[in-house]
This record gives sequence, structure tokens and C-alpha cells, in this order.
Amino acid sequence: MTSKMQEHSAVAVYPSHTAAEAAVKALQRAGIDMKRLSIVGKDFHTEEHALGFYTAGDRMKFWGTRGAFWGSLWGMFFGSAFFFLPVLGPLFVMGPLVGWIVGALEGAAVGGAGGVLAAAFTSLGIQNDSIVKYELAVKTGSFVVLANGDAEMIEHARSVLATTGAAQLATHVRTELVARDGILNLLSDDEVAAVSTAETAPRLTDGEEYIDLEQLDQGVRRALGATAPMGHLLPRKAVHEGTWRKILARLPAPYVQETGADH
Repeated sequence: MTSKMQEHSAVAVYPSHTAAEAAVKALQRAGIDMKRLSIVGKDFHTEEHALGFYTAGDRMKFWGTRGAFWGSLWGMFFGSAFFFLPVLGPLFVMGPLVGWIVGALEGAAVGGAGGVLAAAFTSLGIQNDSIVKYELAVKTGSFVVLANGDAEMIEHARSVLATTGAAQLATHVRTELVARDGILNLLSDDEVAAVSTAETAPRLTDGEEYIDLEQLDQGVRRALGATAPMGHLLPRKAVHEGTWRKILARLPAPYVQETGADH
């Protein structure tokens, strides 16, 4: 089974955290799904020996010169992270972009942490000339706000961002063929065995995350209520966390969709 994936992105750059915050709140008021929205920027509170940390939980300590700014956005985004990267320095990231960066950090082909942000942007289908501009913007203290989703949602987001005084605003499209076998090849032998065992379960656990190997274009889903039989589903609990992040990097829509029996 091969799925043709098309992912659309809208990217806006703001010279100040106040302008970026206003843009995020404008998107929220316009009804944009906040699980598809990311923001990345520098915090100039450096820690020489910090390697960074990330969390998708419901608590995070904010610090640094822009602690109040980051704190004001907490609760609006799906996951947060702090990274200290060569050249770019201390970065704060919120939203799905966290997963793309973590995936890039773990990827053997990145060639060192210096290219992590570029690799994450590349995975989203952003062209090289634009990536250079976005990296430079972040390096010089600007903030990048990014939305990713289907064409209709991104056109809506772009129209909203066009009213927010962005220094740069562009849309990008990523088209990719993703095969079921390509996802399964990411699994180790013990994970394949765990998946085989999981497939004998009659139903998913309520709230459990999974992907449908026959409908990869739908990304990550979460079972709610009475759910469908396992069949061709790959539950998150059947693979290691590192493998799960590699799988997310292959999908155009790694955000979680709530589903019931009729998935």
C-alpha cells in the first residue's frame, strides 16, 4: 500500500516576540487548529553545558529573558522544547516542529547538530532558499510561526497571517509517496514481534495513539470510545519512542486525530 502525501505549510517571520504572539492569537481567534501550529525563536538566557530538553506534558518551567512571553503561550501549543544548538544557540520551540527537530537530531544523515533546524524545515517540504532565510531570521532574534495542514486550512492561515504585519510570509507544499513497507522497515525485530502480538488484541485501548497502515495520509490517530479491530493498525505502545518519532517524520500529518469506531 502506497499513499500519496501532500502537506501544505504557511510560514511567517516576525521581528519581535510581541508581534509573533499577536499573530498566534490571531490564528487562534480565526479557528486554526493549534495542534498544527509551531513557533521557534531564541531565548538569550544561555547555559554553556545545556544540551536541551523537551516535553509534551502539561508542565514546563519557563526561564530566561523572555520567560513571560513563552509562558503566555503555554497551553496553546501541542508540546514544547528547549534546545541548545551549535551556531543558532538556545532555541525555544512549541508545537509539532518539536517532533521534527527531535527526529532530525536522531537522524544519522544530519551530519551534526548544526543542521538540525534546516533538516526539520526540509522534512516539511520547505525549499532550501527559504530555509536559509528562516535560519538567519532565527539566528538574528526573529520568531518563525509555522502552520502545517491541508490546502484549505493553510490558505485560511495564510490569509490571517497576511493581516499581522509579518516581515516574511510564504506557503510551501511537500508531496511524497509513503509506502506501508517503508514504515514497517523502521521497526526492529523485537518491535515487529510486539506489533504482531498487538494485532491479536480485539480492540485498541481507549485514548491510545496509532496509525492506520492502509491510510497513512491520515497521520496519527487516537482511539476514543468503541474502536475498530486492530487489523492493519500500528499502535504507539508496540514500538519504542525513538521509532515512533522516526515514523512521525515520515508522515505528513503527525498531529493526533480523535477517532471512534468508524475510523
